[in-house]
Amino acid sequence: MALDIVIVNYNSGHYLSDCLESLKSDVKIPCHRIVVYDNASSDNSLSDARRQFHKEVEYIENEVNIGFASAVNKGLKITGNEYILLVNPDMIVLPGTVYLMVDFLDQNPKCGIAGGEILSAQGAFQPTCRRFPNYYNMLFGRRSFFRRLIPGNAFSRSYLYSDLDYTKPQKIDFLEGSLMMLRRVALRDVGLLDEDFFMYLEDADLSYRMKKNGWETWWLPRAYGIHFRGETFRKDNIHPMIHHSRGFYKFFVKHYQPGSMIKFMINLLLVLRLGYVVSTESAKAYLK
Repeated sequence: MALDIVIVNYNSGHYLSDCLESLKSDVKIPCHRIVVYDNASSDNSLSDARRQFHKEVEYIENEVNIGFASAVNKGLKITGNEYILLVNPDMIVLPGTVYLMVDFLDQNPKCGIAGGEILSAQGAFQPTCRRFPNYYNMLFGRRSFFRRLIPGNAFSRSYLYSDLDYTKPQKIDFLEGSLMMLRRVALRDVGLLDEDFFMYLEDADLSYRMKKNGWETWWLPRAYGIHFRGETFRKDNIHPMIHHSRGFYKFFVKHYQPGSMIKFMINLLLVLRLGYVVSTESAKAYLK
């Protein structure tokens, strides 16, 4: 089965070229086209990639940063193959990964989304599976105060799928979209990414809509990617955190339709959460 590969780039430095090299060197990838959508990068990532991969890759430049979901949708609209692989530019995709994901979708026709096993630059496993956010677990994520205060609390373990058997494929609520394969017929059924999500939680929203329409999201072992997490935001990690909190709020309002008092409480809790994360990250940067 042929597929398309869509990469949204924003100031990713040399990692974009490294990502493209990992994809082009994997001879097991079926016939495909690669589209890089650049969200108004100000570094040399796009020009360097163009110089190295000027024939095999299609490049689309935007004059402003329109957000991740909007950029992905533009890539989806100009491609046409049945499967689409979304890859972050700071991701190295290991040989055999794409073939394994394609094969899994071939064998599981109700799978609308499949994600791989993400490793850090040091080779450590990075859990990317999540349960859908709700009123009980939104404050118990990976960098939350409560998880750091009580590392083994039940809410964090549930939200982060800490007890999942990661030795075999698992059907889950949603997974982070850094390495994610989509089935186009499922997208036709539920719609493209919601562009109201500038960045973050668009993956949760898409899986939520998929699940409501009978499609499944799966995590796959041995479909490896090495993620140099956060390299795009080396100089600015505040705005991504703000977008993350806004994404949570949009998800709650869209899918749970809370009343005005609940909206106020969600906003208050998310502001407190944002303040904690920003302060701890700033302290880390200062102490380096």
